Amino acid sequence: MARDDPQINLRIPLELKERLDAASSQKKRSLTAEVVARLEASFSLGGDGAVVPIDDRTLDLFAGHVAEKVVEALDKRGKSKR
Repeated sequence: MARDDPQINLRIPLELKERLDAASSQKKRSLTAEVVARLEASFSLGGDGAVVPIDDRTLDLFAGHVAEKVVEALDKRGKSKR
């Protein structure tokens, strides 16, 4: 972050501050960088109403679940026609 970037003052619970401190130390970045990274991530997770891309594994699990439901419905439909 540049020195001329805007600053904010905010109060947060001590426990949250300690967790942020620990996370920033673990990732070897400043507290400011940690907070900025987490805020940016929250927006990319749809916090601003944007569409969030679905990862391939989640999409595959969802598709498999839907496929199972379709097969069940078709089986049930086939049995009721007999």
